[in-house]
Amino acid sequence: MRDHPDAHQVNHALRAVADGHSRVYQATGNQVIVEYRVQQSEPPVPGAGLGWTSPESVRTPLVAPLASPLRDRIDVREALLRAIADPASARNGLHVVHGMAGSGKTALSQTVFDEAVTRHGAVGLWVNASDRSSFRSGMLAVAHDRGATQQEVDAAREGRRPDADLVWHYLDRSPEPWLLVLDNADDPSVFGHGVWLRSSSRGIVLVTTRLRGAAVWSRAVKHQLDVLDVSYAVDVLRDLVVSTEDTARLELLARRLGCHPLALSLAGAYLGRQLLEPVSVDEYLKRLDADPSLLDRGAEPGEQELRRLITRTWQISLDTLAERGNPQATTLLRLLSCFAAAPLPVGVLSPTALDGTSLPHAVPPLTGEHANVALEGLETHSLVSLIQTDAGAERAAVRSVQAHPLLLETVGSRIPVDQRALLLESAAGLLRRLLSTDSNQYVDPHTLRLFTPHASALLKHAAAHPADTATASALAVVRNLRDQSYVRGDYATARTLADDAAQVTDGQGTAEALTDRHERGRVLTALGHFDEAATLHRATLEAREALLGPEHPDTLDSAHALGIALYGLGRWAEDESFMRRAADGRTRALGVAHPDTIDSRGRLAEAIGQQQRWDEARRLAAENLMVSERALGDDHPHTLLSRIALAWVLAGTGDWEEAAAHTRTTLEGSERILGVDHPRTLAARQRLADILSRLGQWAQALEAAEAVRAVRQQVLGAEHPHTLSIDIVLARILRSTGRITEAQELAALTLEVCVRVLGDDHPDTLACRTEYEAALAASERTPVHSREVDQEDGES
Repeated sequence: MRDHPDAHQVNHALRAVADGHSRVYQATGNQVIVEYRVQQSEPPVPGAGLGWTSPESVRTPLVAPLASPLRDRIDVREALLRAIADPASARNGLHVVHGMAGSGKTALSQTVFDEAVTRHGAVGLWVNASDRSSFRSGMLAVAHDRGATQQEVDAAREGRRPDADLVWHYLDRSPEPWLLVLDNADDPSVFGHGVWLRSSSRGIVLVTTRLRGAAVWSRAVKHQLDVLDVSYAVDVLRDLVVSTEDTARLELLARRLGCHPLALSLAGAYLGRQLLEPVSVDEYLKRLDADPSLLDRGAEPGEQELRRLITRTWQISLDTLAERGNPQATTLLRLLSCFAAAPLPVGVLSPTALDGTSLPHAVPPLTGEHANVALEGLETHSLVSLIQTDAGAERAAVRSVQAHPLLLETVGSRIPVDQRALLLESAAGLLRRLLSTDSNQYVDPHTLRLFTPHASALLKHAAAHPADTATASALAVVRNLRDQSYVRGDYATARTLADDAAQVTDGQGTAEALTDRHERGRVLTALGHFDEAATLHRATLEAREALLGPEHPDTLDSAHALGIALYGLGRWAEDESFMRRAADGRTRALGVAHPDTIDSRGRLAEAIGQQQRWDEARRLAAENLMVSERALGDDHPHTLLSRIALAWVLAGTGDWEEAAAHTRTTLEGSERILGVDHPRTLAARQRLADILSRLGQWAQALEAAEAVRAVRQQVLGAEHPHTLSIDIVLARILRSTGRITEAQELAALTLEVCVRVLGDDHPDTLACRTEYEAALAASERTPVHSREVDQEDGES
């Protein structure tokens, strides 16, 4: 009897299991004792089947030659080659390269194999470890290669002597250093409880596998392979005769494929072989969107190796899991394919939530009881990763599951037709359950950010298939997140969600579909796309008038939103017309103290003031503020809006001190209620910067203007109309404080952008031109006729 290397000597009850021609005893601890049984046998009868075939050669990798030189993987290659160059001093002689299917594990091993032989004079030995028979045959051939006699090999093959001991006896005594590659070791049982995996001072063992954490290589040095860097991915495509496309198009293709090595090889090979009718990258991408199985057509004609077919390569692992009693892993991965490739918080997959869906009735069924085992199986086979996702400052990271986008796409495309609706409806139910809140509550901003891509992806998947219930459920989630993003001032996220919803309901004449168009228009206004927003709102207004009537609240919402877009275009008379219609209609339908009415009346005062009817604007703004304070309270968001409207009118009449007081009150309330970086808070701070400059408080004015500009440049971009408006204010402050050169440079740059983005006659463009001329005149010490054009930034 012989103790397993490194096994602890403990006296526990032993459990016997069969292992070929020997018996293995497993203690309840870590001890493994192998008892080899020597049996008498007759010499083999010529021609009789022995159940064993020697590999053609262990000196040559029995895999397809590389179509492209290995790219990237520099650190792993160098680490392996250092160990190969001096195995006697290597920290560990056992190395495991693991990663998802198609990540290039075998390609890396081929390259290291060639370099070990040619550069370091090592003997290269290659064994297919995908199944027990192939592995054992290969290892006995290794023993023969290293000096074992045929009689010794036959004795081990027939169970008359320990086979693993024979192999390692000759590996340990090899006159030359060696590299032994054990390829495709996705079934750890082939290693006989680890008996076959040992270290030697004469060589290095390199195992390739999909399995991340199998117990048999717990003592090994592990190297994880991920996708390629995009620059290396482009090199792979160029290697495969995709050389006529420019780098930008190849980068687009590489990113679409997730820089996955096998996918790159297949796509490049397909494009390179189109001799009669070349296919462009753009055309290939269109075809791939329609049919993900197009990737498989890059395989060599007649190639039957499933590991070279992208739509089947993941299935190998799922089949293995099913064979080992974990069929529910397949359903879990199909469920994950309904979401985005972004990190998905594991809270979505809570057992209670899963049992509340139809997943227990899926094929195979997925219940909450087995969800953890299913996820563990996917993670072990490198189909998914468990990661910690950043949840923002002062918040604990969120444990999440993530899979490669190509994996999700190909798995999703192969979901059986009769299972697709069930999976999509279950996915929608999981999101809806997690994101549901009380009527007056919103999910926190970090949760909103984490789940937005999944809501979008789910809606697109559901809408692309006949899954009406799932589409309705996903649409409700997307609309909810869209509205929350807008209220929080996260207009970029709101734009994505608004586009998704509007695309799904495009062409429908229902009130809900028109609301999707309306909300998309509001986001466009907030992002400064005033022309597009005005066109969309005008069409929505007409459609709502026809469907709902001219006095319906939704119709009045459209009139109000159209007025805001027109205000952004500087078309104040038109703005007044639509805003007055909204204000009067809301007064009749909702009452003068309703928040919507208060909003319309405040904005109407601004439109009137922009036309220099200051007394009328002041009366309306002051009355509106009093109504709002009585009805809603001082800190209500609509009271803040009505107060800043009055402050703006007071500034227009030259009542700077009173305007400053109202503006400070608005700013303090906005910071407290909405947050310091909310768009409405920034609008109040910009108003304060302008008023402080009129009062000669230059240092405070400069500080406020620069703070607003910094946030808007980061969030909205340098060419957003709201950013341009603060640039104009800042240029005037710089000029007035004697920083003439800076003022002139800023005004010149801003004017160029204003003309391009807003047009030559837009009020902000006129104001910027005035400021540029003033700065130019100041630098030349010449007077200039100044015209004041002071426009609100039109925050929606």
